[in-house]
Amino acid sequence: MQQINYNGQILDRDVPLFSSEFFLKSTVNRLVERMKISAVQDDIFESHYFALMSAMRVFRYEIPMSFTYEYFQSEVQRLIDGLPKQSFYLISFEIFQNALSKIEFLITAENISDNNREPSYIDEVALYTDFLASSKAYSMSEIHTNQLIELAKGFLSDHPYGDCLLLNEKKELLRATKGDIILRFKDELKLPSQSCGVVGSTFRLSLIDKLKRLSDYTPSETELSPFDIQRADEFIIYDVFGGIQSVKRYKKSTFDDSFARKLQGLI
Repeated sequence: MQQINYNGQILDRDVPLFSSEFFLKSTVNRLVERMKISAVQDDIFESHYFALMSAMRVFRYEIPMSFTYEYFQSEVQRLIDGLPKQSFYLISFEIFQNALSKIEFLITAENISDNNREPSYIDEVALYTDFLASSKAYSMSEIHTNQLIELAKGFLSDHPYGDCLLLNEKKELLRATKGDIILRFKDELKLPSQSCGVVGSTFRLSLIDKLKRLSDYTPSETELSPFDIQRADEFIIYDVFGGIQSVKRYKKSTFDDSFARKLQGLI
């Protein structure tokens, strides 16, 4: 029999101690795909599945024979069937190695009723410069940004900002703690490129593809500096789970929200 002392509590070693969220945050080698789907038959679901398989090959994970597309479909469907029926579902699919290097997965699902939620607002953002991300990190995994995001959240707890912006070693904009970013300059939409170290998630690539179909705007991926923020007409932070968040102020610059309202329907 083994016992442990956890924060002054003497517990049996076999007692479940940590939540699944805590465990996954402490797991270095994990791959994550987040998606919003109306059904597991969606084409977007297939894109997320193949993105996970591709990332597993890059990380040299041994892909179990059971990890077929049909198997993942059925596992997600089982989870959705246990939720009240709604128009859309937010799915987080995480694959990781356990202590014995065995491949395991965890799926979480949440049902949402309204696809056209109003954008939320962030009063003010600031730069986080205590630590920098690497622009050379592998673009299909969040491993290189997760720790930086947690550190930046500590910065936010000590300062009155709604969010803060992460930079790479070249002082280029990477993302915010709450999601990826878009800067609008009149009819031009600028997003940090993957060469800056941005995670090339399936959701992000899908959104960029949708932006390219808009007739009134021209999107592009490029290197962005903090000085570009002050020239922008609009500053948007977006995330598949958090939706659209329109930033009101950065230093002395203020922004409108005209495109954020149009973008909400694409998320």
